[in-house]
Amino acid sequence: MAPVAAVLTVFALILGAIAWLRLLLVGFARDPLSGLIALFLPPLALLLLIPQRHEEGEIFILAGAACFCLVTACTLR
Repeated sequence: MAPVAAVLTVFALILGAIAWLRLLLVGFARDPLSGLIALFLPPLALLLLIPQRHEEGEIFILAGAACFCLVTACTLR
C-alpha cells in the first residue's frame, strides 16, 4: 500500500496548494490584512471565511479533500 499512500500524499499536497492560493486570492481581494493572515496563518483565515462559506465554498471543499487524502495516506502507510 505504500505506492497508494505516496499518490495520496501528492494529491494532498497539490490540493492543499491550490486551496492556499485560492485563499490568498480571496484574502487579498477583501483587504490587505486578510491577505496577510491568509499568507502567514491559513487556518485562521479559513476560520474568518466561515461566515462567507456559501460564496467561497470551493476553498473548504479543497481543504477538506486535502485533509482526507492526507489522513488516508497516513492510515495506509
